[in-house]
Amino acid sequence: MIKYVCKETWGTLQFERDGMKVDLDCEWPRISYADILKEKFDVDVFNPDLEKVKNILREHKVKFDEAAGAGRLLDYLWKIIRKDSAGPFWLIHEPVELSPLAKKHATDPRVTERFHPVILGSELGNGYSELNDPLDQLARFKEQQAMRDAGDSEAQMLDKDFVEMLEYGMPPTCGWGNSERNFWFFEGVSAREGVPFPPMRRDE
Repeated sequence: MIKYVCKETWGTLQFERDGMKVDLDCEWPRISYADILKEKFDVDVFNPDLEKVKNILREHKVKFDEAAGAGRLLDYLWKIIRKDSAGPFWLIHEPVELSPLAKKHATDPRVTERFHPVILGSELGNGYSELNDPLDQLARFKEQQAMRDAGDSEAQMLDKDFVEMLEYGMPPTCGWGNSERNFWFFEGVSAREGVPFPPMRRDE
């Protein structure tokens, strides 16, 4: 879909942004979250040495809360890798801690059935199998709420109404969110230029 839209809109599959070049005209490889962090930083995402992770973040001048959990710290590591990744590739198998709404992988419960296209240093979409097990969802919400209570503003809030709806039943479902950033990324313009109705600051 992304290749089709790019070809129809700009007449090319080759793009350049922020000094990076990408050619979308290929078979996009699939790279697992655990593999890329192991390759780039020698970090085991399933049993991370948190002091080692923090030292890497300090070396890269990344600001972080010393009390942050493993999931948040690992996400900062991934973002270091991502910003220099021209792609294209699919990032797959995010750890459960980073995907509180995604279903666990059928053969590896440590990771989720989630994927992102990575292009020009950004995740330009989000897809996953929806978690439809109410007990699993409640447990993950509780973990996320504990992280939020500890100061992690990006963690999910406990949503009891959502869990109750899952208890009534939800069929197997998957979702795909295509980022609006696709258009201004490939056009090479700022977000304000690329959004049809940009937010305006109100003058008091």
